[in-house]
Amino acid sequence: MINNPGIQSPGVIAWDGAAARFHDASKFVDFGFTFEVLTDLAADAIFVVQFAPASAGDPCVAGTPYDAPANAVCQAPLEPDAVATVTLPAGTVAGTVCSGTVPCRPDKFVGLRHVSGGTNVRAVLVRQGPRV
Repeated sequence: MINNPGIQSPGVIAWDGAAARFHDASKFVDFGFTFEVLTDLAADAIFVVQFAPASAGDPCVAGTPYDAPANAVCQAPLEPDAVATVTLPAGTVAGTVCSGTVPCRPDKFVGLRHVSGGTNVRAVLVRQGPRV
């Protein structure tokens, strides 16, 4: 029997080292980002998770994105105006793969906003459990 996890967990490029891409997450049960470090990081690579509604002219295209709010966790209380940030710290070595996500889904499309240090990082949005 052939097992194809790509059927239940299709991945799409979210950050290619130069540009972010937004994808529809509304047709899936869960989602998360997988980051791959291509060269040793000399500085922190920082990304903010963003959401976007469908554009007014085309429901298949993301509209204007906005930053996802940070959620309080045991280690860090909620700060006013805090956004959901993923930081890969300086010193992370090439070949490192790590992941991150947010618990809420306030809109149809999801993507990343590159803040700094991510030109040597690639990110894939993994969407899981298609809704049929």
